[in-house]
Amino acid sequence: MTDTPDISEFHCTDCGKCCLEGASRLQANDADIRRWQADAPHVIEHMEAGTGGLWVSPKTGKPTTRCPWIRKKPLRDQYYCRIYDVRPDVCRRYPTSPEHAEFTGCPGTFL
Repeated sequence: MTDTPDISEFHCTDCGKCCLEGASRLQANDADIRRWQADAPHVIEHMEAGTGGLWVSPKTGKPTTRCPWIRKKPLRDQYYCRIYDVRPDVCRRYPTSPEHAEFTGCPGTFL
């Protein structure tokens, strides 16, 4: 038995906090890049060239703190991901624990 919570037991509130802050510190891995090359080549233009760094503005090439794929839901204080099915593994694993959620200010909960 492990003390690590199962991420499938995490309840996201769609607040967008994880995507609106700190996105420039994320990194893509080889599996992400292969997935985007095969299924979503348009995502690659938002990567920092040659580093696997996420995310940069395709207009300026400079890192952005906000994920370019997040959008606000109409008439709600909630957000959604436009590349959810091909999102980076780092996003798929967020948060890694209740402590990680609390540290990053995530209001979601582990069930």
